[in-house]
Amino acid sequence: MDVLLLKNIKNLGDIGSKVSVKSGYARNYLLPNNLAVLSSKENLAIVEEKKQLLLKQEEELRNQAINIKEKFNDYILTFDVHVQEDDDKLFGSINLQNIVEKLNNDGYELEKKQVNLPSGPIKIFADDYIATVSLYADVSVTIPIKLTKIAKPSPENTSENPSSESPE
Repeated sequence: MDVLLLKNIKNLGDIGSKVSVKSGYARNYLLPNNLAVLSSKENLAIVEEKKQLLLKQEEELRNQAINIKEKFNDYILTFDVHVQEDDDKLFGSINLQNIVEKLNNDGYELEKKQVNLPSGPIKIFADDYIATVSLYADVSVTIPIKLTKIAKPSPENTSENPSSESPE
């Protein structure tokens, strides 16, 4: 099925391009989400008229994504974690939802579908974890993840020992 794209779509084409896609992809995704229209002489004329406006809108969205990317400079995600003593396994794990919540709490408004953990959920204490955030079709940022161990209270500190105000 031939369609005319109304937006830049990664790995498919740019605005105004005529592309051939499977009919299910066009019917179920491209057409309902206003990403494309069916290829016809009338639609081709309409897309050509709107092409400059659409390109301008796409450029504005891309510039906004680049501005957000600049805010991520020198940003490091940090998590305080409990670690088993004998091996470096975490109690629990850090998953995609934890990453998104932390980013939202730090002032970045992102959706879960924009964030990716290439190594999967974090279950072992290490320093080489990253998260990738897709801000726009061709604008993404890589964020390092730093884990810090939470010190467990030692057993002698948990017992009730007399304080410095002992009676004399």
